[in-house]
Amino acid sequence: MEYEFDRVPVDDVILVLTHMQNDFWHPEGRGYDFTKDTLPFEDTLQRIKRTIDACRALDVPIIYHNETFRPGHPELKIRRGGYVRGTGRVLRCPEENMAVRGQWGAETLSEIAPEPGRPEWEVDNARVDPWPCTEFEPLIRNTGRQILIVAGLATDFGVSLTVRGANERDYGAIVLSDCTDRMLGEYSQMTMDTLFPYLARVMTSDELIGELRGS
Repeated sequence: MEYEFDRVPVDDVILVLTHMQNDFWHPEGRGYDFTKDTLPFEDTLQRIKRTIDACRALDVPIIYHNETFRPGHPELKIRRGGYVRGTGRVLRCPEENMAVRGQWGAETLSEIAPEPGRPEWEVDNARVDPWPCTEFEPLIRNTGRQILIVAGLATDFGVSLTVRGANERDYGAIVLSDCTDRMLGEYSQMTMDTLFPYLARVMTSDELIGELRGS
């Protein structure tokens, strides 16, 4: 699908990082073995870091949307005989005691965590969709910015729901193809190549950084 976009407007974008937490991204995290096997490049995390650095240099706000749970995972208690699914249950977050609020695993990776004094905020949410029941949209709305740059986990879940929700609310969206996973293999690649162009501009982190810097 070919479409002509204006250059990325540095004063109208906000970077949204989904599930950039220790349990999913740190080698000692409970879910790291799963994450590292689904990333498209060995240096995917470094690409995300470069994107963060570029955004900070240009005063682009950043929201960290973290999937976290209370101790005991009461948000995932309902099962209805196995018919209530969702990634938190399928990936056995309660059984593995994963992403528990107040514990190291639920925290944002220290190397990319929000820096004091910058327009950077963390949003804790027990669901992969950031839009309902959180301060996610109020934060975006109060920046006055209209286009979301989305990276992180997971292409067919948190990333997709973030982008779909943006469309439903008339926000623009950019998906960084080299800064998201391929959790579902070829299906995730089809999402990136076929579905996302209906909902967002798909580009690489280098392409984004080049446009933000005006090159």
